[in-house]
Amino acid sequence: MFGSPVEIEMSAKIAAPPEAVWPYLVDWEHLDQWMLEGRGFKVTSAHREGLGVTAEASIRIAGITTTDPVEVTRWEPPGALEISHRGWVAGEGLMECTPAPWGTFFFWKETLYPPLGLPGAIGLRFFKPIMRRVFVRDIRVLKQLVEKAQDEGVE
Repeated sequence: MFGSPVEIEMSAKIAAPPEAVWPYLVDWEHLDQWMLEGRGFKVTSAHREGLGVTAEASIRIAGITTTDPVEVTRWEPPGALEISHRGWVAGEGLMECTPAPWGTFFFWKETLYPPLGLPGAIGLRFFKPIMRRVFVRDIRVLKQLVEKAQDEGVE
């Protein structure tokens, strides 16, 4: 029971093709433009694209700050990016960009495993609604950035 994951799923319709969304997902040092809870994003691997890219950032949600080292485990531009969270809170993050008549259907799923046994399981479940609000806000900001760039003819 303690190790069961917390899953958070979000989605949005973005009025731009997946090729316009993808660069925002992998512009590692600028992810804080739309992932507002993150700071200090940096690549820690020798390569910046493809499987095995590693990166880290400082993440602050609900007053708790942690370092989140990640590794890319799926790289299918411009359709799918999956990472493995390797920090205090472990898990997976999946982002998918599916072509649609209006542009892109963007889907984001976080599967997070609680640290620290029972206290961690209780804490992660308590924070789930807060994390969901944070991630929904992130998608809203991502959507605004991508659509503004599309309107301005910027790629």
